[in-house]
Amino acid sequence: MTNEIFLNYDAFFNMVLSTTIMSNAQTAEYEADAKKIIAFVGKAYKLSDAFIDECTSVILDKLAALGRITDRQAVYNSRHAGDEYTDDDTLYDIKGEVLARITDIAAEKDYSINPTWFDYGHYKTYQAHVRYSKISQASSSGNLITTRQVGILRALGIGCDLNYERAVWRFTQCAFWGDIPSMYFLGYVYALNGNMAKSKLFYELAALSKEYLFEGRTVLPESAKKKYSDAARAYYVYVSSIKQDIIHPYSLRNIDFSFIEAITSDSLDYYQRMDYINNYNLKTWREVTNSSEKPTKKLGFN
Repeated sequence: MTNEIFLNYDAFFNMVLSTTIMSNAQTAEYEADAKKIIAFVGKAYKLSDAFIDECTSVILDKLAALGRITDRQAVYNSRHAGDEYTDDDTLYDIKGEVLARITDIAAEKDYSINPTWFDYGHYKTYQAHVRYSKISQASSSGNLITTRQVGILRALGIGCDLNYERAVWRFTQCAFWGDIPSMYFLGYVYALNGNMAKSKLFYELAALSKEYLFEGRTVLPESAKKKYSDAARAYYVYVSSIKQDIIHPYSLRNIDFSFIEAITSDSLDYYQRMDYINNYNLKTWREVTNSSEKPTKKLGFN
């Protein structure tokens, strides 16, 4: 079964990441919510129930010993001497990489993030609504991991009301920023909500992105036209163009929520969206998101 974990590395990594970011507490409440999160990720990736159960056991039993990055070496030393390296060590490396990513979030110099929120050497308790509140606040900076996590929690109703529409919006923000796991999650949530056409579309987009996005392709080959739908290829053009024309050139780490809101507006056609992408630095896309609401009451503090 360990080999199957490595074959499904992306799904397993996101199971570890999405459970670890909630807490490092070993409580019944935490484990119950962690199991829901692991199952959500596994089902989004269309993995078997038996494999999801195995992942749950590995994450909540074997990898629970690691609470901080430096614990990895201590676990190695306690398990064996010398230079022997096993598959289990690789699993601990995965947890170590997850802890490093969460530590990076805590280290971000952003007003919305308190470093102690993701310091599990410091933060041992678990209350779902508190974790949701802090992760949601951390996502306001545009951090992709915390934004995606809010979507998962919204889709499951962990620490908040279950709301598929708001989960979809969070995953959409991440997906258009080139996040392939969020494309899988969109496909799954749309299926849960009965929209099978949109579900198929985002599963196709995930497959397209896995095949071509990291090659830097914005123009797809003829073979892709035979394999994928027109709708999926159109979405891919937006995602890949944002990646190549905005994220990389401007070294953007965090999601530009306002921009995603603009280009996903139903009021735009293909050419308008591409114009906004190609001329991102001109900020003309803000004409879409600048509020058209005109309050009838004057602002005042009296």
